[in-house]
Amino acid sequence: MDTEFWLPLAYILFLAGVWLVVTFALSYISGWAFLARRYRAQQPFGGRFERVRSSQMGPLGPFGGARNSLYVGIDPQGLHLRMFILFRVNCRDLFIPWNEITVSRGRSFFMDFVEFEFRQVPKIHVRVFGKAGDAIKAIAGPAWPAEAPPDVVRR
Repeated sequence: MDTEFWLPLAYILFLAGVWLVVTFALSYISGWAFLARRYRAQQPFGGRFERVRSSQMGPLGPFGGARNSLYVGIDPQGLHLRMFILFRVNCRDLFIPWNEITVSRGRSFFMDFVEFEFRQVPKIHVRVFGKAGDAIKAIAGPAWPAEAPPDVVRR
């Protein structure tokens, strides 16, 4: 057999396999797969997605997946989420209606954040750091959900 042909092919197949395993693992570690069970987008978002430069997602907090790989779209009906293109294999677009979202604010290591929690999947949350949360609020306008008071003790 000709190893000059098979060795590079085996290497490429190995890398593709590792990429698929990592992508599927990320979808579960970040909580995306659990959100997709309830909030998978039924129609494509007609607006524009913007990359959120500093974000984290999932039940593991700062140790979770999907850090800084989120794209957000906003319209009066709800929040549209999309994963970075290299991780979209098991991470289809999400649409969460505003009435399914609870918003709270906090501070972590000198950074203010806005945290989105979802009624049907309460253990999964998305944190958006810096001014991006205020930008999302401004675009959402009157559809923005009521924020939890800052003195509420988080579980």
